[in-house]
Amino acid sequence: MLEFDHIIAPLTRERFLADFWRKSFLVTKGTAGRFSSILSWEELNAILEQHRLHPPRFRLLQEGRPIEAFRYATLSAGGMPRLNSGKLAACLSGGATIVLDCVEELAPRVRHLASSFRDALHANTHVNLYAGWHSQKGLDLHIDCQDITVLQVSGRKRWQVYQPTRLNPLPDDEEPPPRPTGPPVWDGMLEDGDMLYIPRGWWHVAFPVGEPSLHLTLATEPPLGTHLLAWLIGKLRLHEVVRAEVPWLNDGKGQTAYLNALRPLLSEALTGDAIAEFRHEWQGALQPLPHISLPEMPYVQVQAISDTHRIRLAAAHHLHFTRNGDNWEFKAHGMLCGGISPDLLPALGMLTDTKALSFSELCAHLDGDTAKGNLRKLLAALARTGVISIEMP
Repeated sequence: MLEFDHIIAPLTRERFLADFWRKSFLVTKGTAGRFSSILSWEELNAILEQHRLHPPRFRLLQEGRPIEAFRYATLSAGGMPRLNSGKLAACLSGGATIVLDCVEELAPRVRHLASSFRDALHANTHVNLYAGWHSQKGLDLHIDCQDITVLQVSGRKRWQVYQPTRLNPLPDDEEPPPRPTGPPVWDGMLEDGDMLYIPRGWWHVAFPVGEPSLHLTLATEPPLGTHLLAWLIGKLRLHEVVRAEVPWLNDGKGQTAYLNALRPLLSEALTGDAIAEFRHEWQGALQPLPHISLPEMPYVQVQAISDTHRIRLAAAHHLHFTRNGDNWEFKAHGMLCGGISPDLLPALGMLTDTKALSFSELCAHLDGDTAKGNLRKLLAALARTGVISIEMP
């Protein structure tokens, strides 16, 4: 199945990250059918037929405006809207564009691709689908607050890309950035098998060309300075001065004293390894991907863990440990798991939601039977609380 490195080829990952990621747009040409294995028209038809899709996840757009849901959906049993094939066809024949969000939750190969982007770029990645047939565009000229990678799966579509008019925009900016006034930096046709990367904040618009067109947009959301500051606030909440009431407006002496007490806390929190610690914790909290293995899952989860049972992290992408006295702890599912002996950290640090490892593989980094027995007990407890999932060999 296609993964991140296949998508950016012929560039290497190192070249892409150094020269283009968050710096400049990129267009790579590919052979027709290059992305057809990710999602076909037939698979899209099955998704639309078999799932109850409605706004905001599924919507129709035309010239930047949403089409009312009653024009393409009807209420079914239970009062839930369901697509009406006749109404949908009428809207699409009139120039509407299909937009379907989070396709990675509906198509296995799209999920695999999104997972590889998440692992390569260390950020959550979601995939939206756009399908059009005529000459009316779905979205007007706009920016995204995420980095996006466009894969032209079928057909063609003309794109215009403009440089940003505000660096690093946020979705909750009080005023939108000014629209570009100059010419686009790229005006070209994406054809079947082509890829277009657009950094966050760059303006862009796509124009259908009167033929069936299907493309996927992978939106990647890396951590921002706002996330770092929010993380710091969480760490500083333990200090009394941070929890205290801010001095009154007319209390000049109190304000000075408060700021003098606050500054050293901020300075201490912004140590040289603060960003590394934040990034590791952030990446550990990336949205984990569920792995379901019915019918055996309910039995395997509570079995005694053998050397050949496989362990997969279910509560996070990886675990982030913090020291508490002589032991260590981590958070998962909003719960604090503490009292972990340091000799278990090498094994626990190998856990991820991406790949299941056998108990024997985890134990290869432990010293002695005592540590192995303690790890088996801890994993059994984590299985009971759903932090990990146990899989058959």
